[in-house]
Amino acid sequence: MFKVGVCSSSIFFRGAIKGLLPNHDLMEFETIHDARRAAAAYRCVQIIVHENDLLSETGDESKFSDENLRIIVISPRFNQANLARLIDRGIRGYQLETVSSSVLQATLQLVALDEIALPSVLAEHLAGIPRDVAYVPLSAKELVVMRCLAKGYGNKEISRSVGIAEATTKVHVKAIMRKLGVSNRTQAAVWAVRNGLDQASFHA
Repeated sequence: MFKVGVCSSSIFFRGAIKGLLPNHDLMEFETIHDARRAAAAYRCVQIIVHENDLLSETGDESKFSDENLRIIVISPRFNQANLARLIDRGIRGYQLETVSSSVLQATLQLVALDEIALPSVLAEHLAGIPRDVAYVPLSAKELVVMRCLAKGYGNKEISRSVGIAEATTKVHVKAIMRKLGVSNRTQAAVWAVRNGLDQASFHA
């Protein structure tokens, strides 16, 4: 079970996050260094951090390779270049300051499940992803799994719907992401919706 904390030099930011997550007993940190120490002590910590507190960090210590510390960034505005740099550093979630309480809580849940949670605005900035299902060599089973992804199903729901083991579902999802050239299931789901795979009239 992950403990949740908020990290920022701004007391106003920390207060705002606490207001969005009233049912969480949030730990508070002023620096990333303190958050890293907490991760070492508690072993499983999710930290919500303001983007400005991260972009000033440089060097190898700015990387987040420790699985016990999962970083979720809150940004004042969407910047694809900054997002790419932050993902390269190992963050696990990214949302805008306009994020709602329900979306932020869902982000925490996804990150706890070892997923990467990104904002819906990213869909408007995706580039270089195949646009037509006819040009992607997906198998019939992978297309069925894609339909489930488009509907927002998790691995367990996909397994029940398709009638396959959860381990097999994970294999299909990874294969789909590789063939599409995307880095997470959210991007795969966006691609599926764009290609109409969320429609009941689609037949694999």
